[in-house]
Amino acid sequence: MKRIASLLLCALVVLSSCVLFAIPASAAEKVVYVKDGGTGDGSSASSPLGTLDAAIAALATSGGTIKLVGDTTLVSNGTSSNDAYPFNYYKAPTYERQITITSDDLINKAKLIWTDACQWFAIGGSTIIENVKMVNGLTTGQSRVLALGNHLTMGEGLEMYFGETLQDNTTITAGFNGFSIVGLTTAGCDMENMLASDTWLTFKSGVYSSVFGKCHNINTDAGELTGNSYMEFLGDFAVREMGSTSWSGATQIHDLGQAYVTFDAKVTAWRYFPGYNYVGNVPFTCNFFVLGGSYVDSNGAPLALVGAAKVQILNIWSDDSNTEAYDLASQFSGYSITQAGGAVNIDDIKNYKGPAYKPTEDVAPLDGSVVTEPVVTTEATVTTEATVVTTVEVADTTESAGQVTPPTGDASLMLVFVAAAVACVAAVVVIKKRER
Repeated sequence: MKRIASLLLCALVVLSSCVLFAIPASAAEKVVYVKDGGTGDGSSASSPLGTLDAAIAALATSGGTIKLVGDTTLVSNGTSSNDAYPFNYYKAPTYERQITITSDDLINKAKLIWTDACQWFAIGGSTIIENVKMVNGLTTGQSRVLALGNHLTMGEGLEMYFGETLQDNTTITAGFNGFSIVGLTTAGCDMENMLASDTWLTFKSGVYSSVFGKCHNINTDAGELTGNSYMEFLGDFAVREMGSTSWSGATQIHDLGQAYVTFDAKVTAWRYFPGYNYVGNVPFTCNFFVLGGSYVDSNGAPLALVGAAKVQILNIWSDDSNTEAYDLASQFSGYSITQAGGAVNIDDIKNYKGPAYKPTEDVAPLDGSVVTEPVVTTEATVTTEATVVTTVEVADTTESAGQVTPPTGDASLMLVFVAAAVACVAAVVVIKKRER
């Protein structure tokens, strides 16, 4: 029996070693700490780096989490090239894997501060901002986050301030100076190689002045946008105005792509236009996938989709077995305006029954897999052809996807366990036979 015990102990040691070597190093997420005035190496809360730029640079290859241990003020490294918008901005270095910006203390959250010296923050890769106090410290106007075509998630636990004033659902009125989130870019910031880019914005909390799926104040002389915009509304947040593509004036940049909006949130807003604002006279299709939630004004009254919104087709998917989703889809279907030249008319709104599409975890349908198929007439409320969204079922977790996906339930790791267990049993059987 002593021999059996000894061999079993050896087998367990081998098993433990196999497990340790089987877990890739990427499973250990890298964390760096930062605050204004920090002089350390970022390895701990007591030794923080001094700028957000230094913290992002430290994670540019590995990805990971930046923890704010105190007030952290954006420091500009660029100036708007548009004389009409003479702003300073911070453009982060490019990073290959996802970076999360959060507070070290989730009870007493740290501040991430925009100032007159740095009004915009342009991210450099897939980014999550969560559990921080975002402070618009400008004298007047909006602070902006520009995604530049990267996946930007405005995560849970966000608190928005204008100066020292906490923003809430009652502040989203005309002239509201808060935060603007832009999927691509804005006037005066580099537009190079972005016209064909898809955009991907996810919202789980916060109070915003504006949200635009593509651009803000980019005009027709920049060219034409051909990528799609993907927007996920998944939490409880408020916004003054938002649109699925771009916002500008009489010379609005043309968008030849489509918008895909997943709606499963409690949203308080002043207005939401599914297409362009103002006079962009180009065909545009917006696809709503309604999973549930609500869409109301600051008084709690249900809202219709309104505004001088250039969109020719509005497709709305919902599951009529889900009462909340079906009611919200019906609320959206009430949208109808009469503006000439590309405005939505009631005949252009199509409603479809059945489970609504939702992106797979951490993977948006950015592969362009959109096909045109006849709608199944037994399931749809109309019998015309319509655009149907499909998506690749296998999630892309490579570095090129810009996502950090720690291995959970890895099949190779399970095989190691099984092999080691079989080896232990076999050793016991052999020893028992010899002892007989």
